Amino acid sequence: MSFKKFLQSKGVIGSLIIILFYGLLMVGVYFSGYKAIPNKVDQLPVAIVNQDSDSRPLTAQMKDKLPFKHIKTNLTLGEAKAQLKDRKVYLIINVPEHFNNNVKDVTHNRTANLKFYINYSNPTTVTTTMESASKALGSQIQKSVLLKQSQGILTAAELNQLQKEVTEAVTANPDQQEKILKQANATKAKAVDQINSTYGKIANSYNSNIIKINPVPLGMHHSMAPFFLTLSFYIGSMIAAMLIVTSYKSFSPLIGRWRAYLYTEITIGLLSLLTPLIIIGLAKYMLNFNTSTYWQLWLTHSIELFSALNVNLIFSLILGQLGIMVNMPFMLIQVISGAGMIPQRILPDFFKIMSYISPSFYAIQSDFNILYGGNGTQTLWLQLLMIGIAAIALHLVIVAFQKNNSGIVKPG
Repeated sequence: MSFKKFLQSKGVIGSLIIILFYGLLMVGVYFSGYKAIPNKVDQLPVAIVNQDSDSRPLTAQMKDKLPFKHIKTNLTLGEAKAQLKDRKVYLIINVPEHFNNNVKDVTHNRTANLKFYINYSNPTTVTTTMESASKALGSQIQKSVLLKQSQGILTAAELNQLQKEVTEAVTANPDQQEKILKQANATKAKAVDQINSTYGKIANSYNSNIIKINPVPLGMHHSMAPFFLTLSFYIGSMIAAMLIVTSYKSFSPLIGRWRAYLYTEITIGLLSLLTPLIIIGLAKYMLNFNTSTYWQLWLTHSIELFSALNVNLIFSLILGQLGIMVNMPFMLIQVISGAGMIPQRILPDFFKIMSYISPSFYAIQSDFNILYGGNGTQTLWLQLLMIGIAAIALHLVIVAFQKNNSGIVKPG
């Protein structure tokens, strides 16, 4: 057999198609999905809560300087915190009462505290962006405060006045020049020490601090846990659906397609209930969460696995093992649309639309809520379950239109 014929064989051509298909698919999906960072982070909504009527000019100044397009200024602190936990805003800048007076306080007995609230139960890209914005804004305001009470201006004015007085004294009493200069140097040193002491107090007259809402333990394995957990179940469901459909097709001629489908769904239910017990158990050992969290995560991923298996079964029923050619792209899309690394609000439009039908999206958001804090977990569970039920409805249509090769085994 010639080498040319070998190159033209089905195996070689198939391998070429697979390499091109998945290579182009992954490059296209990931490059188009991740371009939202950092280009679209300015679309994340933030809130400024001003509780000091004298600081309105500062609020206007912050609104102009913040690198965000959607800034809410009409919320109370309680309302803003509620929206922060619901992921409707991603940063709160709180100007407390008497902030302006504390900045102007010449005795420096009180510190003007600017507070930044960040919900850490979010993708890492969000928390790092909000931290950077908070630190940059806090630094700008600190410079503004210090410029108003500048050490350099105080020192120069004080020393210039002293120099003028010394010159006049020496001119009037030239025979006492040495004594006058000695006294002047002592006065100069005292003035500089006093100014430095005052400046040190000025530096402490303003402070900004980041208040962590729903803090996440240190370690990337913690911050990425919702994404990794969800993806591990979804990839498993994709391969499992391809294998389950072979059993369905094998048993259909023997017991009828409807009974075979019923057995398939019962099997999916058992797999969904049992396998998360072990996988979440390993996660519990590695992440050290409590038993209550364990059972909530078990429920989340039981529902996810049930829905994911049924979603992947749609094209497996139609195409058999070739269904993975559709299921794999859908899985890759969910790496983006699941919003485990980029929040849904700033996803490109295609991925934002896909997130609404992605089991991974609802599972990831549920995991963030369960592991680190957040609201609406039960609603997410219901939405995730509805995807699985919708997939079953499609199965019934597919099975109904398949050829009736039931061939139920009859007694001889």
